[in-house]
Amino acid sequence: MKPANPVKDKVRAMREMLLSDEYAEQKRAVNRFMLVLTTLYSLDSKAFAEATESLHGRTRVYFAEDARTLLKSGNQTKPKQVPGTPWWVITNTNTGRKCSMIEHIMQSMQFPAELIEKVCGTI
Repeated sequence: MKPANPVKDKVRAMREMLLSDEYAEQKRAVNRFMLVLTTLYSLDSKAFAEATESLHGRTRVYFAEDARTLLKSGNQTKPKQVPGTPWWVITNTNTGRKCSMIEHIMQSMQFPAELIEKVCGTI
């Protein structure tokens, strides 16, 4: 029996998510963003947590384990819980910022650049 290749498995899981009916049915960028985050968390919760800890803006915290922390950096952050995770994320960012958050997390989780680009192109 061949040993499992965790990187290949992660890549396959992300590609399958991109091709899924559930992803295709999402009409809004914020919903696609949340589905990508849920998938990344489900693949490696520890790496996801490490990636989000270093992810913040000049004045805003982007991810936290409670909405209150996100609201401290601004009342208009519109925090939402990432489905199936203990994490909350601000959602009133433009699509470009959402993509840069995804890019940061996926790079930190060591996904290949072409897949990161593909995911960001669908947000």
